Amino acid sequence: MYTELGKTKGTAQKPMKYIVLDLEWNQTYQEKALAVQRELESRLRGEVIQIGAVMLDESKNICGSFRTTIKPRFYKKIHRHVMRLTGIDQKQLDHGASLRDAMSAFYRFCGDDAVFLTWGPDDIPMLCDNLRANRLEAPWLCRYYDMQPMFNFDTDGAQKKQRSLEYAMEYFSIEQTLPAHDALNDAYFTALVAQKLNLAEGVRRADEAKTDRLSLFVLGDADSGEKGFTDVKSVFLAPEIASPVCPLCQETLGNGDKLLHSKGQRYLRLYTCENDGEMFTEVRLTRNINETWRAKVSVYRATEEKITRYRDKLALEKEFARKNRRRNKKTPTVKE
Repeated sequence: MYTELGKTKGTAQKPMKYIVLDLEWNQTYQEKALAVQRELESRLRGEVIQIGAVMLDESKNICGSFRTTIKPRFYKKIHRHVMRLTGIDQKQLDHGASLRDAMSAFYRFCGDDAVFLTWGPDDIPMLCDNLRANRLEAPWLCRYYDMQPMFNFDTDGAQKKQRSLEYAMEYFSIEQTLPAHDALNDAYFTALVAQKLNLAEGVRRADEAKTDRLSLFVLGDADSGEKGFTDVKSVFLAPEIASPVCPLCQETLGNGDKLLHSKGQRYLRLYTCENDGEMFTEVRLTRNINETWRAKVSVYRATEEKITRYRDKLALEKEFARKNRRRNKKTPTVKE
């Protein structure tokens, strides 16, 4: 039985309210983490020990702040690296609130209809992992956005670069006047960056991108009890990836175009469904805690712009391979 912390009510449309959120979390050693996750049958990469948040109104004025320290339930001893980074010691942890009480207080601060902003994609999923491990739910957290793509779009248009918060602060000449790695301090500086961005447009673009996604699933999540993939090759032999089906009509998509390996462990392939047109599969690979691989698989509609970009990258990849072959042929073989 899961306990729901706060309920989103069917109220009239309210002015936009942004909650800029940052977390600090404790870690443990791999053997301990694996044992806990096997017992929980759930992923728990880290345990949240501090929540910091700053509220912005629709005009991006700061109108409130929140900070709480949380007593961990599973990874009870503060990791020395976390203590060195955050300044949080064991005594502070032992006197922290339970996650249930902390989240109830956080809900009272946020209220309904809040839009959550984070720097990077990890904070809300980490918090949700913690909620699942504690058999708690917070459906009011569902509307959240990563500010990194918004910053990239508003500054130099870069789509995939992951800039640090420090980079964004320097870009906007925001001085670091408070210690980093405190959840409230980091949320405050993230809020100062947010004030420089077109948040409403960034949220609109992100919502528009989500409507193109037709399906999303994860394979090989050993952190939450599944069997992970031992190597990258075995990921692409999985039937769900080797022979994908159209999420709309459930027909097999066939062989598809050439697989494109983008930066990091991200792979794209263009398919054509006879019933529903062109669509991409995107496979993102990440490591499980036991060093196996898991795959996050998305299927989304292929716009003309995305198809053009995909084919341009394939052409560059082909040209690069051709030049390498030519260079290798010209290299003389040295005989002993």
